[in-house]
Amino acid sequence: MKVLMPVLHYPPVIGGLEVWTQNIAQGAAKKAEVFVVTGKVKNEPEKQILNKVNIVRTSLLHLSNLSYSSLIYIISALPFIFLKSLNLVKKEKINILHCQSFLSGFIGYLLFKLTGVPYIVTVQRLEQSRSFLKRLVYNNAKVCIAASNKIKEYFESINCENIAVIPNGIDLKRFENLDKQKNKTKLGLKNEFVIMTVARLEKVKGIEYLIKAVKSLSIDYKLLIIGDGSERANLENLSKQLGLKKNIQFLGQTENNKIPEYLSAADCFVLPSISEGFGIVILEAMAAKVPVIGTKIGGMLDLIENEKTGILVDPKEPEQIKQAIVAVHSKSDFFKQLTKEALSSLKRFNWDNIIEMVYIIYEQNI
Repeated sequence: MKVLMPVLHYPPVIGGLEVWTQNIAQGAAKKAEVFVVTGKVKNEPEKQILNKVNIVRTSLLHLSNLSYSSLIYIISALPFIFLKSLNLVKKEKINILHCQSFLSGFIGYLLFKLTGVPYIVTVQRLEQSRSFLKRLVYNNAKVCIAASNKIKEYFESINCENIAVIPNGIDLKRFENLDKQKNKTKLGLKNEFVIMTVARLEKVKGIEYLIKAVKSLSIDYKLLIIGDGSERANLENLSKQLGLKKNIQFLGQTENNKIPEYLSAADCFVLPSISEGFGIVILEAMAAKVPVIGTKIGGMLDLIENEKTGILVDPKEPEQIKQAIVAVHSKSDFFKQLTKEALSSLKRFNWDNIIEMVYIIYEQNI
């Protein structure tokens, strides 16, 4: 079997969908020949074989910010990825296309119409639009893979028939033997209560509500914000306006392999998104044995069982976020049990099982 993935982004680009794509590609490559066609990234080779995956990087521009792509980069990359994918489909006699999100799916749709090769689409962000193009791309896919039940509901609302719910996964081995105190020291932390978030700094992640939430905290705390994006300057200005410059630290983007160390240094993890298809970083925080606070939206409802594996609050509600943080700080015994339950819940996100489910879909649809 030969599988081709035409995707805008692939690691070292940072993101939950990128981690999913890499793991599925590497897992499938144990049984099949896998090709990934993606955009160029600064300091990365244009062609390489990595973990048995054939990677081709093609685009007009090189991506330098691993957590943010400009509209110009995206628009200019799409025709290059399409043309290179078309060439490979014909040259390598590809059996199936696995697309990731709408734009990748649109390329898959065009390739399907030109070559007859079937495509499947994975969606991990919660969609809002029910436009003609969205319906065209998703309804013509052999299978639509939803990362959460909320995304499944979206597919059902546009009359998709062949839907599979398969979550993102997590490699628990990355979170073994983490030294909390050592990793706190590395970050220059002392005895403060450490609140952390890891996210693309975009409006949809709701970081402004977390910043507003910590303003009136009466405990000795430090908020670490890991990630980068178009909202960073606005969020830094908000922190200054609220007089929180000493309490909030923007650490910028970091390499994916460093995330476990950072998370283990936290006493509380918050993802205050106003829309979230899945939320892989929630699982990572749970794996690092950190109490998690999320919002009652999208995929997080599949990941967090309120007051059993974490705390859920309403989106855009700084006061609720603040009260949840205070609860984590003051009820240590309760939250030790909560983190234990959260860790136990991660068994269903085993990568081997997820890869096998996807591979079965490949076999059934070629």
